[in-house]
Amino acid sequence: MVRLALERDLQVLKNQLLDMAKSVTEMVSGALLAFEKLEEDRAKRVIEYDDQIDYLEHMVTLTALEIIALQQPVAKDLRFVISSIDIARNLERLADQAVNIAERVPNLAKYKDHILVTCKINILNMAREALLMLENAINAFVSEDTEKARKVIAHDDVVDELKREYTRQIKECMHGDPMLVDVGVEYIVVVQNLERVADLACNIAENVIFTAEGKMPKMEKVVLPTIQEMLAKELPVFDYLLKHARLVLECMERLPLAFEAYFKQDKPRLEEIVRHIIEIEREADKIKTNIRGHLPKGLILPVEKFELFLYLKEQDAIADSAEEILTWLSFKEIKYPKELSQKLEDLLFQSIEPLKYFEDMIKYSVDFLITWNEDSRNRAKDLIREIRFKEFLTEEAGNQLKKLTFEILTDPVELFFTLKLIDLICDIPGHAENAADLMRAMIAK
Repeated sequence: MVRLALERDLQVLKNQLLDMAKSVTEMVSGALLAFEKLEEDRAKRVIEYDDQIDYLEHMVTLTALEIIALQQPVAKDLRFVISSIDIARNLERLADQAVNIAERVPNLAKYKDHILVTCKINILNMAREALLMLENAINAFVSEDTEKARKVIAHDDVVDELKREYTRQIKECMHGDPMLVDVGVEYIVVVQNLERVADLACNIAENVIFTAEGKMPKMEKVVLPTIQEMLAKELPVFDYLLKHARLVLECMERLPLAFEAYFKQDKPRLEEIVRHIIEIEREADKIKTNIRGHLPKGLILPVEKFELFLYLKEQDAIADSAEEILTWLSFKEIKYPKELSQKLEDLLFQSIEPLKYFEDMIKYSVDFLITWNEDSRNRAKDLIREIRFKEFLTEEAGNQLKKLTFEILTDPVELFFTLKLIDLICDIPGHAENAADLMRAMIAK
């Protein structure tokens, strides 16, 4: 019974730390975004949220002390409780760094038209590295992954080198243009705070190793991957998302062959195509399951998990539309006039057209989410607009085809069957548009 009570209290402590970690990560991300966009309102919100982090640190400390006093943990449990107090303290300091960065924004906004443009200094690379270290340190804590924690510590050298290089560049820029002195000072402060973010992430990683192994080993030499390589390994969910999209497109590209067999009343050929489509859809379902399986509880992602699941649901609904259409075709055989069958095939081809943009849309969106590459974001948004436009064209074509159907078909059953078929076809770009809108929402944040 005592052990059950201890495990319950330890889980409460861990949940408090996770809530605090997520809030701090959002603060750091928000401060960096406010710095990048010079958004004073966002910077103000970051500063105001600091009191909430102080409260969360206080609650973590109280919970940890109560566990020590009432449960008397030993060994790994005791190390975890002790580390929790230190991690909370480091998280509170990280929030302070976010506030320090946010406080620079109002001053920099005054020099909006004269901010190190001529020097072409972009410290966002350092910001990405520091934020990546923080996220990986927290994920190492969630999964108790000491290997990941050691990589975080090793990555500190990269940020230290960036700090030295950017500080040197900023100083040179200040010497070349006296008008940039005030701006340069603010930039140097931001660079120093980013380096501190990386240091505090290392502190958290060291606590992970201490909790799991009971020691603080000397850092081993490791080959450091790039940001893209690290996230590709740590967050394979994005790679699975791309594979799922490819299978959905492959599934839909076979649908016109099924229509062709249906109109020719070639049952063996239609059944063969249906089998292939179902097999592809099952493979897509397996990948969907893998995506859910690679999102362990508490793991920090560049996007909200519920948004990712909503997107996946809409992308998967596109493949489900193929199954719904094939099921509907199996209910009744109709010998369509050539004009109408050709129009139905044309509408189907048009409905599939938006799906051809999905692979690039996902690639550019993921690149932006990982690297903050603004060009990738703009290209993704262009593709999203194209998908929405294609959906609009398909909807208009569907309405025109319905009018033609009323003119050609007189049998009420055939008329109802065909109108329903048109709606099912138009559902394809509808789900594509929904998925694109959800992707836009993710990259907008």
